[in-house]
Amino acid sequence: MAIEWDRIGQPEFDRIVEALVHRLYDQTARVRAVNERGGDGGIDIEVVSGGRLRIFQLKYHPDGFPASSFKGRQTSIKKSFARAMTHTPYEWVLVVPCTLSPGEQAFVDGLAAGRGVRVRVMDRAELDDRMAAHPDLVDFFTRDQLLEKAKVFGQEQAVLLGGERDLAERVAALGAVADGLDEHWTVDFSRLEGTVVHTLRAKHPRAHEVSPVTLELKGKPGGMDADLTATLTTTLGFGLAEQVVLPAEAIASLTVNGPQWLARALTNVEVVWQPAGPLPGTGAPAELALHDGGATVASFTVGRRVRTGPVITLPPT
Repeated sequence: MAIEWDRIGQPEFDRIVEALVHRLYDQTARVRAVNERGGDGGIDIEVVSGGRLRIFQLKYHPDGFPASSFKGRQTSIKKSFARAMTHTPYEWVLVVPCTLSPGEQAFVDGLAAGRGVRVRVMDRAELDDRMAAHPDLVDFFTRDQLLEKAKVFGQEQAVLLGGERDLAERVAALGAVADGLDEHWTVDFSRLEGTVVHTLRAKHPRAHEVSPVTLELKGKPGGMDADLTATLTTTLGFGLAEQVVLPAEAIASLTVNGPQWLARALTNVEVVWQPAGPLPGTGAPAELALHDGGATVASFTVGRRVRTGPVITLPPT
């Protein structure tokens, strides 16, 4: 759903543009939206990158500002531009929710005459294009429209009208559907920064016996260098609890064998071996004793909790 720029009004227009400018520049510059439009020397939003200042001037004119009909609007834009120039910006951006006519574009271009400043317009077309690259912002600012339509069609929960409560109920319901995929296995799932993680979980202790799931990994010839081969051999061969990453360049295919709903063949994948968790007793102190003919030759206390040297106990002479 797109933003209906000609219906949202000035306050909502300001909120959307401010959120968009933050999204566009926050990672590389300092963004500050000024309260009270025009109350700070002609600055609505300022973006400071290094020593350069970019000023955004917001004017909610859905029907434009032609001189023939809205001469007062052009005068207001001129005054805002003049106040902004006292801050010596390198760029001044006029943001409007409309498409400029040739006359309006010529008026804006003429503002920069004789000044060392870049002047441009962010019009409706650019606003639509920029917002399309950030669909989460569109979803947020059109939420009220969606809620109204959801009420009409009885789909309140589909758009999370009840907030987190609805989210929990929908996730639980989806989990119940996942539980019905198989009598021996189910899938737990989570979402982190846009990535959905699936975790296969056995429903009972003998699931791996009655419905085995196996992975078949084939490497590309010459895909692993000596260091990666040594790491893989050491970690898997000796069961070390360390992470191993096999890049896609080293993998020819990864085949999952198991129930029909789970089985698949994958290519162009990165495989990451991660320790499932600390083994029982990991980090606990232990005693290593050496015996000779039934007699204790020496004993050592080892473990992460020991911060001093080994304790050596010699048998009596």
